[in-house]
Amino acid sequence: TIVNLHGITMPGDKLDTPARITQSKKIVEFLKTIEGEKIICGDFNLDLKTQSVKILEKYFRNLIAEFKIHTTRSLLNRTKYPPDQVQLFADYVFVSKNTDVKNFEVPDVAVSDHLPLVLEFS
Repeated sequence: TIVNLHGITMPGDKLDTPARITQSKKIVEFLKTIEGEKIICGDFNLDLKTQSVKILEKYFRNLIAEFKIHTTRSLLNRTKYPPDQVQLFADYVFVSKNTDVKNFEVPDVAVSDHLPLVLEFS
């Protein structure tokens, strides 16, 4: 099962809110009803260090963390904010614990304010 998600956008700070925490819990509960391997990807509008991400990490591998990706936001986004307010993350790929990930990368291509997420799996 492959799920693409566009998470709650407001507020724009990518930090936890009650709605974002509920969103992560609902994603987990929904995916528990589906058998087999799962890939969940998209613009979650979350910072890497949020409780909302930790909820997903209890059940899925976070490829952004696992592959030590430094940012999912392009230069087009990073130049919009003062240095102390730069948002380095918004996009994620989570996979089931047993998913055979062949490769994962986030090329630094400034075609959007988001960088592409490229996953090779079998």
